[in-house]
Formats: sequence, C-alpha cells, structure tokens
Amino acid sequence: LGKDPKNEPFTIKMTGGPDGDVAGNEIKVLIREYGDNAKIVGIADHSGCAEDPDGLNHDELMRLFHASLCISNFDPSKLGSRGVLHTVDTEEGVKARNSMHNRLEADAFLPCGGRPNTIDIKNYRQFLKADGSPSSPLIVEGANLFITADARKALYEEAGVTIVKDSSANKGGVIT
Repeated sequence: LGKDPKNEPFTIKMTGGPDGDVAGNEIKVLIREYGDNAKIVGIADHSGCAEDPDGLNHDELMRLFHASLCISNFDPSKLGSRGVLHTVDTEEGVKARNSMHNRLEADAFLPCGGRPNTIDIKNYRQFLKADGSPSSPLIVEGANLFITADARKALYEEAGVTIVKDSSANKGGVIT
C-alpha cells in the first residue's frame, strides 16, 4: 500500500482476541516486528472490543496474550484519551463489537477470528465509508470463511480492496 512498515506507522484493526491462536500470535508478531509503527486501533472478540485511534497499548495487549485473556480484560486505564472498551454485557457493547470491523478506519483489516460469513453480499457495503471508499484498503484473512466469495469479489470490484484470501493467508500457519 505504499508504506514501509519498518519505518512508517500503519494502522490495523482485527477480529479475534489476544487469547486466540491466530489473533494473539498476530498481535505478538506485529509488536515484535514493527514496534510502535504498528498501531492496533481496534480488536473485537467474543467478549467485546477495545478501540483507540491512537493505538492500543502494546504492553497491555501482550499482558492479555501471555495470560490467555480475551479483550474484555483490557485495563481501561491503559486506553488513550480517545479510547473505549465495550463489553458484551450491554446492548451497546454488543453493537460496538459486531460493527467494529466496519466502523473503524485502518490501513489493514485482519479478520483473525469471528463467525463464518460475517461479511456477505447483503452487508459488504457496511465496510465502505459514505464516499464509497473502504474502511480498510487491505484485508488479510487470517480467519477462515469470514468473507464470502461474492462479498470478496464485490469489495474488490466496487472499492478496490486488496484481499489476501484465507486459503492463501493461512497456508504457512496451518502447516507450521
């Protein structure tokens, strides 16, 4: 996307929590390889979502990863001034969790967990902003079947979203 991740900051939003195999290890790799350049602006899992446009605190994410804790255990005191933690024990929290992947803008979206067919041909436009551009121009599917084939095609054809399909993105990890 024209960024040098070793030398320029970039933003990521992801599904799957720090306690998940795919998402947790992706968090670990992003922090290890790119340090402060990797700004993880949102994470949603079964328990809720944490969002911070300035990037979620790396030390807190690693604490959750090492303790195998889901995102609802994120310490709110570790959020920036614009950050928020939503848990699924409220209707607002459920709505925030279920829409985070569409609402937040980021350089890349990494579905690393979640329900199959979450983005489908009926709702893929929710991933687009009001001007028709995508909320993330790059999707790397770490989770199997998160986006249906027809939604994947529509996102590419209508909004130019570059998508690394789940079967390609997962090959090395599954083998390992």
